Amino acid sequence: MTKLKPATLPRRKRRTGAPRATASVSLHRLDQDAGAHRFSRALWLAQILRQRIISGFYQPGERVREAELRSEFGFSNGPIRQALQTVVADGLAERAPWQSFRIKLLSQRQIVELFQVRSALLEYAAELAARNASPDVLENAAALKRGIDEGLSKIKAGAGHPSFNGRLSQWLLAAAGNEVLRDIWDKTMQQTLIYVNASLMRGHGTKSRALIHELIDRICGGDAAAARAAARKLTRQTLVDLGIDGAI
Repeated sequence: MTKLKPATLPRRKRRTGAPRATASVSLHRLDQDAGAHRFSRALWLAQILRQRIISGFYQPGERVREAELRSEFGFSNGPIRQALQTVVADGLAERAPWQSFRIKLLSQRQIVELFQVRSALLEYAAELAARNASPDVLENAAALKRGIDEGLSKIKAGAGHPSFNGRLSQWLLAAAGNEVLRDIWDKTMQQTLIYVNASLMRGHGTKSRALIHELIDRICGGDAAAARAAARKLTRQTLVDLGIDGAI
């Protein structure tokens, strides 16, 4: 199977000593709230690692070594290994030979298969949202579109990685009102975020912006069939921006 070329994902900036200082401050605040114990450190570090993987700071196929994390964060082996195992369980990394971990590298076929599942979830969520969205949720649609537009404008201006904090997903799930769908949503969508964000960086969100607006508008209009169609078009555009040819 053909591997996704590393150039498909945005290159990360050279690391500096800054993350460690920031990490220490944030961890201190966490310990005040949750208690300074190994498990809280592992949860905190796992979230840092997730964000690095999703943002492209760590590239698919790249090894992440415990020794480097010990040096950067000053943690013992226990919480570091727990954090790494968490991102493995998330489907974002895998254990590599010689006790290191490697960011999961998918073939183009695997990426297409992953996005086929994403499309199915997104389409069904869009259909449910069009049918079930409450007036309170619909009132937030305009603010959601403005926030997404601002984020995409920053990408186009060269401000770097998108930071939407899952606002579209949160709005969709709130509109859909299906708790079972919410339970299975996170893991699948998290694995695809690496490629969604990379596609937005490559295409500057130019075509995706209009499709996201269309999806939100179709949901607000209560048209379930049109909402599903908009969700599918948005998923297809992600693969197009990545330069991947696959049936969705």
